[in-house]
Amino acid sequence: MSSSDDEVWPAYLEHTRELAGQLLRADDPYDVGLQFMGDTIEVITTGEYAYAVSMYNLWGELTDWVELKPAEEDLAKAEMVRAAREWLALNPRDRDAVRRYFDHWLHEVFHRHQS
Repeated sequence: MSSSDDEVWPAYLEHTRELAGQLLRADDPYDVGLQFMGDTIEVITTGEYAYAVSMYNLWGELTDWVELKPAEEDLAKAEMVRAAREWLALNPRDRDAVRRYFDHWLHEVFHRHQS
């Protein structure tokens, strides 16, 4: 990804869509989830970008779920696929849609699974 501030965020958004597509085709979505986290850290360290921290937290929660609750691994991986599909279904440049996506995943989905 480019280091120019004007280019980093749009390139990152496109990259997240590519990763989501890879995840849908992957035999094991966990590895792509880890890649989401790693690539997002790179963006976070370049400056303040809307929702990059939320993206990191989302994929951190999903990959932690696999690691910390092995009995729920299949469910966690299914949720990874669902998160990727939902990300691909929205326009990542629509701030309201992105906000709703992260609110849903970080506050509704994970709250429900932690209860």
